[in-house]
Amino acid sequence: MQLFDDMARQRAKIYRWFSLLLFQELSDEALAGLRDKNNLALMNGLKFIPELLLPTRQFQRRLCAALKRKARQQELAADFASLFLLPSPTGVSPYAGHYPHTTPSEERRIMRQWLVELELAPENNEAADHIAIQLALMAALIEGDPHSEILLAQQYHFLRQHLLVWLPLFSKRSYQRDNFGFYAAAIGLLLRFIQLDIEWIIDSFPMRDSNEG
Repeated sequence: MQLFDDMARQRAKIYRWFSLLLFQELSDEALAGLRDKNNLALMNGLKFIPELLLPTRQFQRRLCAALKRKARQQELAADFASLFLLPSPTGVSPYAGHYPHTTPSEERRIMRQWLVELELAPENNEAADHIAIQLALMAALIEGDPHSEILLAQQYHFLRQHLLVWLPLFSKRSYQRDNFGFYAAAIGLLLRFIQLDIEWIIDSFPMRDSNEG
């Protein structure tokens, strides 16, 4: 049981880490903090997973390059703005409702229901379908009772129905439009982690996809 509890804490920590990374432009302090001992431990932990070794190394290379830029905070903030704040085709939308599987109104309605159920609220009045809000919600689901089969099933369905339905396209467009590559590498790592997380949930609590049968 202790191993299961430790895994839950680590999974929630990773989702919150990605949520903070993608929520807004990083301050100089936050950027430097990506190299502190806690973040290094998180990265080293991801590299212990064979399927995550390559994407983690790719992100670390982009992080090292970002830290060496002359005006690192301003340049990375400009990358964030041009990638996530400008409309398509220049930018890449971080909102699930802007992707083909749904509409902004429908996705935000569903996400608001999730947030109300978990007694959460979007930060800074950000739209509920923003990638960072969805990742924070996933962390909150994990931080509930880690032994609850209901919560584990909710995690599985949230990943399948509200993240993986649009993240592959989000990642593809990010690689196409992120000239420096820091955020594209981060999103690529996130996508691979989520794919493996779903496999872990299935192994921990076998379930059928609600769309099957």
